[in-house]
Amino acid sequence: MLNNAVLPNTEVDRKAFSFDIIPSNLIDAIVVNKTASADIPGDFSGGVVQIVTKDFPDSKFLNLSLGTSYNTQSTFKNFLTAPKSGSEVFGFYDKGRDIPSNFPSKAEYLALPNQGSQRFDLSKAFTNNWGYSDVTSKLGPIFQANYGTSKVYDNNKKFGTILSLSYRYDERLKDVDQIAYAGQNVGDKFSDKVFNYNTNIGGLANFAYSWGTNKIALKNLFNRVIESQFTSRIGIDESSQAFTRTADYLLQRSLISNQLSGEHLLSKASKVKLDWNLNFANTDRKEPGFKRMEYSQGVASVPNGSSDPRLGGNFSSLLNENSYGGSTNFTIPVKWFRDNNKLKLGYFGQLRKRDFSARVIGFIRDNNFDNTAALSLPQDQIFAASNIRPRGFVLDEITNGSDSYDAKSLLNAGFAMFDGFVKEKLRVGAGVRVESFKQELISADNSFNPIIVDTTYVNILPSVNLIYNLTEKSNLRLSGSKTIGRPEFREIAPFSFYDFNKNVSVQGNPKLKQSSTINIDLGYAIYPRSGEAISVATFFKSFDLPIEQALQLGTSGRTVGYSNAKSATIFGIEAEIRKSLNFIDDRFKNFTLSANASLIKSEVVVSKLVNKDGVRPLQGQSPYLINTGLQYASPSINPIGFSLLYNRIGKRIYAVGNVQDGDIYENPRNILDFQISKKIAKSNGEIKINYSDILNNKGIFYQDANQNGRFDKSTDNINISERYGSSISISFAYTFK
Repeated sequence: MLNNAVLPNTEVDRKAFSFDIIPSNLIDAIVVNKTASADIPGDFSGGVVQIVTKDFPDSKFLNLSLGTSYNTQSTFKNFLTAPKSGSEVFGFYDKGRDIPSNFPSKAEYLALPNQGSQRFDLSKAFTNNWGYSDVTSKLGPIFQANYGTSKVYDNNKKFGTILSLSYRYDERLKDVDQIAYAGQNVGDKFSDKVFNYNTNIGGLANFAYSWGTNKIALKNLFNRVIESQFTSRIGIDESSQAFTRTADYLLQRSLISNQLSGEHLLSKASKVKLDWNLNFANTDRKEPGFKRMEYSQGVASVPNGSSDPRLGGNFSSLLNENSYGGSTNFTIPVKWFRDNNKLKLGYFGQLRKRDFSARVIGFIRDNNFDNTAALSLPQDQIFAASNIRPRGFVLDEITNGSDSYDAKSLLNAGFAMFDGFVKEKLRVGAGVRVESFKQELISADNSFNPIIVDTTYVNILPSVNLIYNLTEKSNLRLSGSKTIGRPEFREIAPFSFYDFNKNVSVQGNPKLKQSSTINIDLGYAIYPRSGEAISVATFFKSFDLPIEQALQLGTSGRTVGYSNAKSATIFGIEAEIRKSLNFIDDRFKNFTLSANASLIKSEVVVSKLVNKDGVRPLQGQSPYLINTGLQYASPSINPIGFSLLYNRIGKRIYAVGNVQDGDIYENPRNILDFQISKKIAKSNGEIKINYSDILNNKGIFYQDANQNGRFDKSTDNINISERYGSSISISFAYTFK
């Protein structure tokens, strides 16, 4: 959540938001809610992160930051790139990737005579941007500018302004080895070089006005991401025939978020507070001209009769989503049990509308094809205008009914919640949230038979949080709640998309259901000093119809979809510490140790035909999590600081298997990051160096062939093995006051 509004997803396929688009020095507070409460949306699984940005800077400032990034595996190395206009680095893709405006609909195009000139003329209307060239990877520039000011007027009136602009560009190479399995049968074996060219542009404009006991704020956010990717694949198929494949992919993703909010003290006597929020968000996603090509034994694979998106194919998609939301909350002081307790009442509403459409077009050999010599030419020459002719090449379209959908959802929620001390040492937060959710989706199957999803759920979601203060510096916590998990539009849409880099198709499931979870948490915490905490907790979750990502039976090639397991349980123990090291020796007083570790056991009951034990972990759930950090900050006027961070997540199921194909696991990676910074010029300037993913462990996706519960390099089926390289960035920032 951002400023008490639900954030739009920056990833359309799943619930995710890239918090790095918000400048860290403009954040006023970050609150991580690990337990549910009635004033938090009920679509809650592991937790909710709430970010509050600043309204009024303490003083006028202008902060400028300039930096660059280097990757050990990528920078200054030889890269391959598809033809580009150069505008991608500024956040705009080459419009030559688009389907020509005069290209007709599928029905109109296929109705044209096979031997007429119109099909060939329309095929030539596409820009010939096939092929690739060699380039040398460059350093990635990083820039950020932040400005803030507050003006105070008579009668305690104040107006605040915060503006921010950011830009980042980088070029990265990922080395990947893959083996395609169908059960225990080995299919294609290949190695990929994935060349990524990424642009990220962000903007923020916040304005706030306060008078007396009132405040109104207008907060705006913009983000544009260009992900341009060229993949070169070399391998052998199941018949030991050599092949080369390429994929030219580009994604342009834009996000606009606007929020108007207010806070008011309605009565000084009763001290009733009102806060409200109106918000709008637009997500725009374009995938223009996703082109794939294959050469087998040096000869281009261009199909006959019907196009194949993997062989001379051209895929394009457009997605646009608007989200409208609003909330109103009243905080009423009450004298129930004791003074200064609170009753909170509120309403939340959100309407989302999404339109998605895709087209699948590709070259085929025309009838009586006589241009076999062209099949040995490079890509850009094969599909040159001179070869698009009768008995040469022509475009075909295989777009089907599932390649588009319209969807919308409406959420209305209300809550009532008590928060306060019922005894001197016992604080209670108890309430109930009622949510009515309606979701609709209109699409079709491959034969254009209509598929309609129309579901309505009304959920009553109680929650109780108890905190008992054992001493002034320690407490005992107990909480219980019911939450839900709703499927995203993409998860219920029948649309199928081939992920070239993972060599898998991803398809939604219109029959997917909402899940629900019962959560119970018990914890103990002590706070030795300000900024320090030591805690231990245990938690239990019981899921009904949890949503999982799973391999699909009976599909051509490997397909990953979404399904509901019948039920699942999670039991875990968590320990956390944040402590100054001054207890060792006074020389360590500026060092702080932070650590968080969890042991988690999750279980889903399955058929012994799929798993010999009859149980498996919940998809996506790791058996353990480890996060540790060591920070140092000197107290001088120009301090130096550093942090060393380590993270490891236990193996987790990427996709649930079936009787034909075993579960696919993601193997753990050890991630070690280091940062050092130095303030200069009376702390107005700062030099910062980041060294991330120092260990550069491989990312491995595998199937546990011998079902011994661990990864065995020599015996398990390694589907994907990839390495990303370590990254080093250096930046200089200066604040003008």
